[in-house]
Amino acid sequence: MDPVTAFSLAAGVLQVIDVGFKAVKTCREFYKDGSLAEFRGVEEVTEALVKGSDRLNADISQSATPQSAGDDILELSNKCSKLARDLLEELGKLRPEREGVREALTKGFRALRRKALLKEKQELLEKYRRILDTRILVRLDARSLKDKQDIKNLDQGVQDLVLAVEQIRSTFKDLVTNEGQQIKDHFDDKFDNHARAQEKRQAHKIFCDSLFFPEIESRQEQVQEAFEGTCRWVFDSSASQQNNIRPWSNFRSWLEIGEGVYWISGKPGSGKSTLMKYIVGEDLTSQLLAGWSKGTKLLTISFFFWNTGSTLQKSCTGLLRSLLYQIAIQWPELIDSIEEQFSHARGEVEVSKRYLGTWTDQRLLSTIRKFFDKKPTSVSLCAFVDGLDEFVGDEDSLLNIVRLFEKAPGCKICVSSRPEQAFRQEFRPCPQLRVQDLNRDDIRDMATGKLIPSLQSYNCMSGNKDDVPPLLDDLIEKASGVFLWLDLMIKDLIKGARNGDTAKMLQSRLQRTPDTIHGMYTHILSELDSLYHEETLTFFAVLLAAGELDIEVTLLDLVCAEGEPWDQVNLLNLDYFTTSSFEEPIHRMENQLIACCGSLVDFQDCIHDEEREEMTLKHYDRHVIFGHRTAEEYLEQRLLD
Repeated sequence: MDPVTAFSLAAGVLQVIDVGFKAVKTCREFYKDGSLAEFRGVEEVTEALVKGSDRLNADISQSATPQSAGDDILELSNKCSKLARDLLEELGKLRPEREGVREALTKGFRALRRKALLKEKQELLEKYRRILDTRILVRLDARSLKDKQDIKNLDQGVQDLVLAVEQIRSTFKDLVTNEGQQIKDHFDDKFDNHARAQEKRQAHKIFCDSLFFPEIESRQEQVQEAFEGTCRWVFDSSASQQNNIRPWSNFRSWLEIGEGVYWISGKPGSGKSTLMKYIVGEDLTSQLLAGWSKGTKLLTISFFFWNTGSTLQKSCTGLLRSLLYQIAIQWPELIDSIEEQFSHARGEVEVSKRYLGTWTDQRLLSTIRKFFDKKPTSVSLCAFVDGLDEFVGDEDSLLNIVRLFEKAPGCKICVSSRPEQAFRQEFRPCPQLRVQDLNRDDIRDMATGKLIPSLQSYNCMSGNKDDVPPLLDDLIEKASGVFLWLDLMIKDLIKGARNGDTAKMLQSRLQRTPDTIHGMYTHILSELDSLYHEETLTFFAVLLAAGELDIEVTLLDLVCAEGEPWDQVNLLNLDYFTTSSFEEPIHRMENQLIACCGSLVDFQDCIHDEEREEMTLKHYDRHVIFGHRTAEEYLEQRLLD
């Protein structure tokens, strides 16, 4: 359809719609009051609607070509023509056949019935007008009209309308162009920001993956949980001022307002690691540190050294990787503060974990120094490091790391260790406590909670119950604040109770046991069946040698060393390892170790990576370890002697 015809047709549609609105209004007014005077207005509207409809029908006839059959304006014109005929029919029903009140009442009742119909037609007219307004802007190419001579055939009003539409069209086009550019710029910024955020998340993941190692939390998880009700004294402000115990620095106060280093020391087996695990996991610790951080972002990180663990569990490398990993997890902005060291990994979507290279101690120290140098004042950090005495390496290197945390603004660190000379000199001026001076009540709670129920179950208290309190008092006194000794002694007393010992016999068993850890180990070895003496020495020699070579020993290793399982490995007979033929020697080996080594050895489930999780043998792949570091030290000394 050419532009002139389209515009003319649109003008006809507009005229019909305009007259149609007047018709609806007149009909509704007539229905409302039913006066004959209003009927004259109906006649006028009817005539105007007839003329408009005739003109629209003529335009439709001229425009109805095959090329224009699908034109949306033509379709709208047809709909308007039909609506005009419907309104003419409705107006015809309003013409009274005769005068009189009766006729007026009849028309009034008819009005009530047809009110909804008129409302529907009025809404339809409004819809057509809205559609037509849009169609004119979209379909009418006014620039083409100005280039055609046919525009002169239109009356002046239509010509003015054409020019006005062209001006609106031009303005609208400019507006859409400008708005489109703004929208484009907006979405470009959004996409750029999303790409940068995605790149940053990828860089953060690469960084964290490069620091992570499977044993990163294993030692902390393996430390024995505090016995119910114990260790609470560490948060008691008044306890540090009691006269019946050695004075100690208020730990609660250090968490709330303290700075620098807090040193927790104690004898071997006194429960230092258990206390540190309790402190790290207690909600009250976070609450007190929140007061110290004063609304800043608080980072709480920890590491537990383990002398008999893997290399990363007893070295500066493992310490720094673990601490940096925790900082990055809690505060991803760490990547920004060390950007120049990590920039070469930016923008690489498919990058392996090894892309950053091996983390050396030098790189790790440089990274953590960079963090301290660029750490904003809005970030505070508190670190907890357990078992400094279990570290293997240069002690000065370890102490230099502690000093970094001590001197950095908005940072502090709590450490624990045995009272070895290097640590005594380093931490002498620092706030501190000695565990064995403060855990007497904990020792009593543990002794009562573990021993008494067993004595009751074996009827050891059925006689004179007055014998039990002296037994507990002597047990607590001999423990001297050493939980490890207490735990071993309780196991020995329970063994006696199982054998039917009376309270007095249990007292004798306690008295003949040495009150030191090494003395306890000597006592345990003397109680072992001499028949297993050769096997006992073999197992201890294997574990000590493995420790020297920094390799792990598992039940699987020991069973395979006996012969038949190793033969099946050589034959690649994996089915053998899923049968009872293999399960039986595994269980037998575990029982044999307990019989030959007693409490000096323990078993630890292996840590598996994702690939190894699917292995059938993982259930038998358990590490054989010394029950405590003191047991390893005792046996090493025995071999030297």
